[in-house]
Amino acid sequence: MSRFLSGLLLALGVTSLGACPPAPKDDEIEVKVLAILASEHHTKVHPKLTEFAKQVQKKEPKLTGFKLHRTDDESFKLGETKKFPMPGGDAVEVTVNKERDEKGRVTLTIKAPKLEPIKYECACDKYFSVATQQFVGHGKDQEQLFVAVMAKPCRLPHAEKK
Repeated sequence: MSRFLSGLLLALGVTSLGACPPAPKDDEIEVKVLAILASEHHTKVHPKLTEFAKQVQKKEPKLTGFKLHRTDDESFKLGETKKFPMPGGDAVEVTVNKERDEKGRVTLTIKAPKLEPIKYECACDKYFSVATQQFVGHGKDQEQLFVAVMAKPCRLPHAEKK
């Protein structure tokens, strides 16, 4: 598998997974973290990952199989950091930064296995995904870990609301 995938960043609309959680309190941010395993050795694509798979395959056509390994939902307060377990024993660390940007969007800092921290300004109802250099399994069972993260809600600052 190509090494350039470690820097592959995709802002994708991964198909919505599950029902929407109840509306959070003003100071709470709902964060969803997906662990996706991609393989060159099978062709099965999880139905909710079809668009994600198409986007990844534009950069790395050898990756043909995509499994949704786990989905985690957590409520955060601004400034809070939490860890999410990933396959292979490592974890993804997500921090909801202390303030929203001028457009009311949340910014996250994501520390995925074997990568430097990435600061990301969330797009409403869109996942931000990153290819890691974390691999699980061996030989034909080897799969590469991708992490996708989404935060809600996005809202305009009080002064700009109509």
